[in-house]
Amino acid sequence: MTGETGDIRAYLTAMWRWRFAILAFVIVIPAAVYAYVSSQPKEYEASVLMQVQPLAVDTSLFNTEAPVPQAQTLRSAARLITTTGVAQAAAEELGEPRSSARSLLSGVTATANVDADFITILANASSAQRAADVANAFAAAVVTTRRSQAVERLNSTIGKVSEQVDKLSKDDDDGRKQLSEQLQRLRALRAAQGNNARIVEPAVAASSPVAPKVTRTVVLAVIVTLLLAFGAVVLAQGIDRRIRDPQELEELTGRSLLSTVPHTAFGEVQTGGPGEEAFQRLRASLTYFNVDRPLSSVLISSPMQGDGKTTVATNLARAMARSGKDVIIVDADLRRPRVASRFHVPGGVGLGAVLVGEAALEDALVEPELDLPEGGRMRALPAGPPAPNPSELLASERMKTLLGQLSGMSDLVIVDSTPLLTVSDPLPLVKAVSGVVAVIRLNATTKEAVRRFERVVDDADGLLLGVVATGASMTGGYGYGYGYGYRSDPSPNGDSPEAGSKAKRLLGRRPLGGRKA
Repeated sequence: MTGETGDIRAYLTAMWRWRFAILAFVIVIPAAVYAYVSSQPKEYEASVLMQVQPLAVDTSLFNTEAPVPQAQTLRSAARLITTTGVAQAAAEELGEPRSSARSLLSGVTATANVDADFITILANASSAQRAADVANAFAAAVVTTRRSQAVERLNSTIGKVSEQVDKLSKDDDDGRKQLSEQLQRLRALRAAQGNNARIVEPAVAASSPVAPKVTRTVVLAVIVTLLLAFGAVVLAQGIDRRIRDPQELEELTGRSLLSTVPHTAFGEVQTGGPGEEAFQRLRASLTYFNVDRPLSSVLISSPMQGDGKTTVATNLARAMARSGKDVIIVDADLRRPRVASRFHVPGGVGLGAVLVGEAALEDALVEPELDLPEGGRMRALPAGPPAPNPSELLASERMKTLLGQLSGMSDLVIVDSTPLLTVSDPLPLVKAVSGVVAVIRLNATTKEAVRRFERVVDDADGLLLGVVATGASMTGGYGYGYGYGYRSDPSPNGDSPEAGSKAKRLLGRRPLGGRKA
């Protein structure tokens, strides 16, 4: 049940993420359908109900065949209605030339209802009155045509009977009498023709068109659009490999989500608002999630460039210093250093020069001018000018020795490195530090990249402490925002006095001089 709930939440989250695209489809497509359907010519429909009987012609003296069934009579009459002869007669009824018969036939259909003994003539036209007129005209043409057919058959039969009378001998009084009676009946039938086809219900002009059905079509368009939008979201959810929600990181890596950093925190060091709160939470997570395993050094890295590792490293260093720690941040990105510019300190002499022996560590360390509480201290070891051989420098024994030296000089060493999956520079540092913090950018980093990052750390015998999700929305961030501004009796460094005292007992400070920036 939990898995199903998670899937539903994932789909709802995906639909909310694509809400503007879905809304655009739901508005644009039905609007386009409405405009198209409304522009189509209107079509009206009218129908006539007729009753048709077999031709009333008594030919029993000349035809030994069985009478035609009524069902067959109805079907034959229905087929007759859609013939050119009836259409020409209908054109005459409308006062139109007989040449218009073909165009009239294109809008007329006839259906025989054998069970009800009726024929329905259906006519379509561009106006309601025209549809009614055409249907009535075809009905009248059927009555006229069937009357003509009956009269012709009666005349033919009367002629045959008259011939038989002429052939009788003068002495055959009985035969002459019988044929004379037959002639009288036939002449009476001929005079009474017209009752074998009659209009039961004539056509009337419709009040509304039958096509186009604007409302029904638009409603169907909305339903289809919603189904397509849902299907597209399901498909996108299935093929989208990017990390969308911080909770996915915990499920993917099995590590704790240390903090969620809003996208507004990128760039300068945060000095307030949700950004600073996010890094205070990261500091607390690292401190108290690892009470049984004190950290002396932490490597901050990410799978790819642009994930926000430098932002996390610099702000974490400041947050640690504000909690009363002595922190040293090392810019181990010897290709594209950023730490010096973030703290606005000189970066001419740095890690590269120290590793090659061109500068002493004490000369390379700088102390940014930060508003820190009493007891807190932060120093930075910039990268210096880009080195021609960063991989060799960071893999050297001198680098390992330097990390140990820096750990002995401070409570915590924070190392900002190059992206772990982009270049191999930080691989030697993974094992040299106490643990690694993975910085993952939401909506950018893929699940495959996170898995590869985790495998690289494991293969390098490193310890992945947890993950930090960056680039979160201000309204949709997971975790941050809850408790922002919720402090009672705060101390100047952002923690309660009890928390600050406990942290100092966990990690003792070892002061060492450093030059001011």
